Amino acid sequence: MSDVVSSGYVEGEMMQVIQERALLLEALSDKVLHQLPPAVWKELFLGVERDSIRFEQRHLTLVHADLSAGAARPAEALDRFHRVLQHLNSRHNGRLDPYQAGAALVTFENPGAAVRMAMELQRTVDDVGLRIGVVSGICMLAYFRVQGRLWCTPLGAQPERAAGVAATAAVGGIVISPETYGPQERRATLHADSDAPDFADSELDLSSLAWDTGEEGIDIRC
Repeated sequence: MSDVVSSGYVEGEMMQVIQERALLLEALSDKVLHQLPPAVWKELFLGVERDSIRFEQRHLTLVHADLSAGAARPAEALDRFHRVLQHLNSRHNGRLDPYQAGAALVTFENPGAAVRMAMELQRTVDDVGLRIGVVSGICMLAYFRVQGRLWCTPLGAQPERAAGVAATAAVGGIVISPETYGPQERRATLHADSDAPDFADSELDLSSLAWDTGEEGIDIRC
């Protein structure tokens, strides 16, 4: 009887793992589909690169820079913001997501680097009505290969939380969540696929994939 119970328990755990992974794949698919060119989604989900997808749950720090606040901004100011953001992201070793709805998201392993980047961004770009939020916590990170390079992007509730914190900042200000200053020993990997890559090996700027101008659509047959 105990063997039957044990077998049922193991099968239940395996089913839960399969379901959780399916939800993560769905979340990644939705993000890539809406934030990157169709050709990127096709290469990742309809080609051999699907096998490159890995997930890792760990403590990370996210910086959300919200451009939606304030009055209309001149195009040159926005161009300068993008250039400064890319420069600071590279300088502080963040991982820049594609720009979405007038906002930018950067992921960091090191909370100190995230805070320094946010403060430099605030000082350097003061003419675009910027609001910045910095949060730390448990985050699901997706790794994948496209165009022969390794990329990563955060999934789950933390990106939304970072956006919510940024929304509470005054125009031109920064709000930093208290846990960002927590002890360094909390910055651990909680769970990862056995062959998950290292954060340091991933490309700095996922937004660079969004510059693909191809307009080929996606035909998904059910």
